[in-house]
Formats: sequence, C-alpha cells, structure tokens
Amino acid sequence: MMAEPFERKEAVVIVNPAAHNATKRKALSVANMWLREQGWKAEWAETSGAGDATTMSAKAAELRVPLVFVCGGDGTLNEAVNGLAGSDTAVSVIPAGTVNLWAREVGLLKKPSEAVRLAIAGVRRRVDLGRVGSRYFLSMASFGIDAAVVHLVPHRVKGRVGAAAYALSAARQAMTYQGSRVTLSLDGEERSARALMIVAGNTREYAGLTKVTPDAVVDDGLLDICVYEGGARWDIIRLAALTLLKRHRRSKRVDYRRARHLTIASEPPLLVQLDGEALPESPTEVSVAAGALSVMTPRDLRSPLFSRPPEPA
Repeated sequence: MMAEPFERKEAVVIVNPAAHNATKRKALSVANMWLREQGWKAEWAETSGAGDATTMSAKAAELRVPLVFVCGGDGTLNEAVNGLAGSDTAVSVIPAGTVNLWAREVGLLKKPSEAVRLAIAGVRRRVDLGRVGSRYFLSMASFGIDAAVVHLVPHRVKGRVGAAAYALSAARQAMTYQGSRVTLSLDGEERSARALMIVAGNTREYAGLTKVTPDAVVDDGLLDICVYEGGARWDIIRLAALTLLKRHRRSKRVDYRRARHLTIASEPPLLVQLDGEALPESPTEVSVAAGALSVMTPRDLRSPLFSRPPEPA
C-alpha cells in the first residue's frame, strides 16, 4: 500500500472564474465530490481581482493547510506561488487558462477530477522559484519583445479570445520592435549586446508551442538564461522561426547559459513579464530561490525537468 503524502486531508481550492477556459461548475462539483469521498475537507474560494490568489494562498500557508489547488491559468498560479513561497504547503493545478505551462510540464493537463486525483495520489517535490524584484515566478521571466507582446494584451481581451490575442500582439511587435543596448551580468560575468529578448527559464515549455530553455531543470538551483540578439524585423522573424523549429540554440545570435543571478542594465529599462503576466514595474535583477516551493506531481511522472527524487512520504 502506498504511503499517504499528507498528514491531514485538508485543501484550499482557489478558482479564477475569469480564466479563459474557466472550468464549468458541474466539473468542479464532480472533483469536490471525489475529494469528499476520499475523506478530504476542501475549502473553495473564488478570486475577484488581481492579488486575491496571493492573499488566499498565503492564508492557507499560515494555517498550515497541506495542499492548495489552483483552478485557473499560469497567471493565477503565479499569484498563488507568491503566497506559498518558502512554506510547506504544496500546490497543484486544475488547468483552466490559456496555455497552462506548468500543467503541461508535469502531466496535469487533465479534466478537474482527474487532475485532483493525480495530485492527491502523487508525490511531493521541492522546486526552485525565480525571483524578479519582489516577485517570484515558477516558469519563466522574460524581458524585451516577449514582454512587450504581453503588455499589449489587456486581461479582458485575453479572457475572451485567449491565445489569438497574443498572436495578434506578436505580429504587431514583429513589425515595429527594436532591439535594445543592454549590459548583462551573469553571476558577475559582464557582457554587452543588442538584445531583442532575454528569457530566464526555470522550466522548459514556452507558449505551449516550443521550448526556449529546453535544458532547464526546476530543482537544480539554477536558471537557464537565453539571450536573443538582433536589431529589428528580420532578426525577429528569423529567430522566431528557429525557435518554433527548436533550432534557435544553433544561431550565433542566441546565447544560452546557466546562472544563479542575472542583472540587466538598459536605458530605458526593458519591459518584463512573469509566467505570462505583465509587470507594471521594470526590475533589473533576476535570481533563484532554491527549493522555495513544494509541488505535487503524478506518481508515475518521469521527466528530465526534475533532477532530484520526490520527498519521502
């Protein structure tokens, strides 16, 4: 008989009703019924605005609730992660967003009842978080054209049309965006470049289409840094094509390395996005918080994203 990963069968389920692929209440009721049948006490809470998921998850961590489910997209998950960082409360997902990067990474791109079952019967792992300024990220932070694309997509539009809104924004940026002169410091080693985009990846999936940081490991205490160099339209189109074909690392205009700390100096500061959400400010330092988050993954998951074994039950 498999050991139970939880001492107490208590969970908080944070639901974002405004998510692009918002889960139908009937499906959530089935998931809740399954939890009850397994002896779990679940508190359900809906978000109504930005920051709610952070507040809710932080309260769960303070009360030492063993598990938080996030029913929403990567942005809602990012908020919850910022409330759970450094705690022992584990997080899992019921995917309902536009892309659902983390759910793809760990094999939880499932219907609500199946996602819940796989998490409850799964294993607990400690993973790293990236940090930009005062905010944590689970999947990635990016600076430059990618962030400009995200900044141009209002939340209300993303909620209605999903990925199509990003595609339209990306097409517009490809025609007009100009690379910026930047000075980068990676673990103290400085270099200058004309950069179109800088990605600090903690995981591998990008936009549900390709992998910008294909060698990233989520529990190695490092971030994978991918710098795209170039000037304007044709560099953007060429590098975008190579990225979709997963051949971008062969380009002389792409610099790929690992680091614990990255500083980006540019004038004006570059736009920033974390886990698909635009940051209103433009912080310039990126670092890694090793082992800062506890996550649940399916028991049979075999992925090069993880280098360490699960925590003992």
